[in-house]
Formats: sequence, structure tokens, C-alpha cells
Amino acid sequence: MKEQRVGLDSQCFSYLLDALEGVRDPMDSLAEERKALVRIWLYTPGTFYLTDMVIRESTRIRAEGRRLMHDSWRGVHFVDVPILHPKVVEQRALSLTKSHAHLADCRILAEAEDQNLQVLLTYDDAFIRRLGASSKVALTTPSGFWTELGIPRGAQPNTIPDPSNPMSQETWWHWTE
Repeated sequence: MKEQRVGLDSQCFSYLLDALEGVRDPMDSLAEERKALVRIWLYTPGTFYLTDMVIRESTRIRAEGRRLMHDSWRGVHFVDVPILHPKVVEQRALSLTKSHAHLADCRILAEAEDQNLQVLLTYDDAFIRRLGASSKVALTTPSGFWTELGIPRGAQPNTIPDPSNPMSQETWWHWTE
């Protein structure tokens, strides 16, 4: 499987960490999205990319323990690429606000374009609906991307949690027949 440059918006970043830290089978309204995120993480080569805006948002988390968890994971398991063309990103973000009122989302997409990401994962349907056709970066949900990957049931994960990791004892993330 070819490695793709896949980015996460702020919610996906947090929800992936929640699923990995929580270990147990997700059971909330976003359970299928969380499972898809973890499966993408474990069944595909490479890692996820975080834009500058996603990193800035994570550093503003008020709960110290949660913020430190984000910092810890981010420092080891994710790729953050500096913005190459700051003025272009700023102009692009502002132009995207004509279709989508949330400047932070527009900034994340503009930075994803600057980083040459192929895919940006988000749970935000409005973000996808309003800006999906405006970019060369594919905006999609984790479950949508997981389906697009077409990984057959029963496939072996690219990464397997170490036996000392509690995730190794869980089965909910396995893509079995």
C-alpha cells in the first residue's frame, strides 16, 4: 500500500488520542469514526500530519493533563511540517472564508494545501460540504477514507501494538472477517 500524506483536523487529532488512550471499544455517537481513525493509524504505512493551526489549537487546551497528553503524542507520533508560504496560506485562508465562516477550518485547509497533503480527515460535515470541492486536498471523514482505502477484512495491520501495550489485548480495532 502506497503511503499517503494524510492530515487531521483538531477534532480528529483529539478523538484519535482519546481512542488510543482510552483503549476500550468506543461506544459514543462517533464510535465508528474513532474506530476508522485507529484502523487507518494501524493498517496504513506512515503517520498523520498536523498543520500549524491544529498544533496551536492543541496547545490552547485548558485542562493541563489533556494538553500534556496531546503534546506528548504529537512530539513522537505525528509529523508537523512548517508552513512554506505564510503569505499564500494567509490569503488562501481568507479567500476560503467566502464559502465557510470558520476561519480556523479555512486556515487548516490552507495549511494542508501548503504541506501538499493528499487527504484531510474531519468529522465536520459542514467543513466538507462547503470546502470539499474548493481544494486539491480531499476533505473526508475517517470512515469515508477507511472505506476508500478498500482494505480487505482479515488483512494484517501495518503496525501491531506491542504485547506490553493494553491495545494489544483489545479486539475492537481489528478488521476481521
